[in-house]
Amino acid sequence: EIPSGVWHETCRWLSNASARVKSMLLAARRVSAFRRRALFRQTRSAGTSSDRFVYIARERLEELLDAEVGYLSKVPIHPFTLQEVLGLGSAESLAACILNDVPKRFAVRIRMIESLGGWDHIEELNKLHSRMKTWYRRLRLIDPQNVDLQHLTETTRAIRQEGSSTVGLVALGIYKLQRANGQYTDDDLNHFLDGFLLSRIGSNMLLDQYYARAPKEAGGLARKTGIISPRCDAVALCKQAAAYASRICQLHTGQLPVVLYDNYEAGKGACLPDSPCYFSYIPGYLRYIMVEVLKNSFKATLAGATAAEIAERPIHVLICRDECHVAIRVSDRAGGIPSDVGDRIWSYLYGAAARGADEGAATPLAGYGVGLPVSRLHARYLGGQLQLTTYPGFGTDVCVRLPRITSEQVEEIEI
Repeated sequence: EIPSGVWHETCRWLSNASARVKSMLLAARRVSAFRRRALFRQTRSAGTSSDRFVYIARERLEELLDAEVGYLSKVPIHPFTLQEVLGLGSAESLAACILNDVPKRFAVRIRMIESLGGWDHIEELNKLHSRMKTWYRRLRLIDPQNVDLQHLTETTRAIRQEGSSTVGLVALGIYKLQRANGQYTDDDLNHFLDGFLLSRIGSNMLLDQYYARAPKEAGGLARKTGIISPRCDAVALCKQAAAYASRICQLHTGQLPVVLYDNYEAGKGACLPDSPCYFSYIPGYLRYIMVEVLKNSFKATLAGATAAEIAERPIHVLICRDECHVAIRVSDRAGGIPSDVGDRIWSYLYGAAARGADEGAATPLAGYGVGLPVSRLHARYLGGQLQLTTYPGFGTDVCVRLPRITSEQVEEIEI
């Protein structure tokens, strides 16, 4: 059962497709399986007409949707600014954005998987490919002209829940693909994963923004600005992230790190210990970045250290800002990263997932072992940077730099 508006849109999109697809469309119009009728669960008072729905055999639907994925995967994706997303002031406008934009992003990732030689022999990549085709189908079969917000909310929440294990699943699948197929280098596959996961961040942002803005009667949270905060406080978030990471360390190691904070603003001179640092941002993303960075510093600092050594090696968190940027530096004295590790800190192929951990094997302290590269993607997603400098025998600095000007907070769509 397909809304006729969706059907006509598919026909329009595929009008310039291959001869095979065109013949499929022609057959679809002629075959009796495409009979139109009213959907009887809709009342007459709702304006249901006999032309609103088209019936199609499932096999033919899958063929047409696959052709549509091929088309949409090549359509340029509009990179949103944070201000644009905030400007989508109603659940209805966000719903229209979801139905227009998110299927394109799913289509890109479906085709990315299919571009990998031998992907169909890897269980994890098959599972992920199947999930994404299902998500694509669910969104595409919602009539954009007659959106049931409650149904859309249920659909977006189901997609997010089912996709919660994506990072571990794709990391393990790519690792297995590399072992089974020697044609790909580490650089090839890390580049693939950067692009794949960056696209996922963009899809999730839109889905989460809709859920946060949707009215409570439609199953949403009815938050005025959704997941975006026009007054995101970097200082408070750094302290919250440190407190959370400290609790994890205490639970798993029995020890607590010492954390010191410095807070500066351009033109003010002296340290401002209690002064907030407000800017428009997605607090959940900054919290994720800081938790991952601090967990790494805490874990390295506490490893094999006595209480006296921990006290002598505090982790320093520096928060600075001017009118254009917010800069955060986390510095530890945990001895630095060994030279033989090198750029592997940015690789997805040496973490817990790549070592053969299954979907449920991530731990709160170690995660899937891909926290740094995924944190870097979250920083890059809205025009920021995450950089690491290590000093052998001494320690490591991680610097996060984020734009404060809303016009510069633009989605990065491709790596």
